[in-house]
Amino acid sequence: MTVSARKARPEAMAERPASRAAPEAGRTRRPDPRAAKTIENIVNAAQNVMMNHGTPRITAQEVCDAAGVSRGTLYRYFPSMEAVLEAVVLRLRTETDDELNHAMEGCETPTERFAAFLKYSVSNNETRRGSQFLHVEPAFVIQYFESNFDHFIARVLNALDPVFDAWERDIGTPVDRNAIAEMMVRLALSETVVPPAEGKPLALRLQTTIDLILRTLKRG
Repeated sequence: MTVSARKARPEAMAERPASRAAPEAGRTRRPDPRAAKTIENIVNAAQNVMMNHGTPRITAQEVCDAAGVSRGTLYRYFPSMEAVLEAVVLRLRTETDDELNHAMEGCETPTERFAAFLKYSVSNNETRRGSQFLHVEPAFVIQYFESNFDHFIARVLNALDPVFDAWERDIGTPVDRNAIAEMMVRLALSETVVPPAEGKPLALRLQTTIDLILRTLKRG
């Protein structure tokens, strides 16, 4: 069963406790640390199952067993298995945003920043885990790529904005930033589907070519 076909289980939904009365006006309900820990536990378990599963399916019972919770508990916090997997990939996306920002820290020149970006792009958790998840929940992962495509492009634009500024100063003309960012994203997605062959990664080979072109244009 693909993730897109998953629906919340009626019997599990029936196990949910009745909604509590609304809190008194002016009072703010404090976050429940136990609930947050349970949610984190479920998301961790789902991620581990996805990474270690050998067949294209993942069930609620497998996640419950890995998390050590009942199906009723799982469905108390997530309306469906699709919601559980969405939480997994949202965490992965957020982690990748943070990791890329960290990789850009300390880069004093546009050249250093571009090199750091390419180095990170050839080895990061999103690409590596995405490739693993693709074998377990292919329909869901493809949907994730499609729905987050604009976010991926915005991530690249934000990371390379100073680099594009420098390129435009060097060559004296605007560059199509969106086209370059989209090319970078599509390269990463293609390597998720078809892992690169051994040898120097394509992104780093492109860096050599781009550096040569820029040097030639500056001399001209």
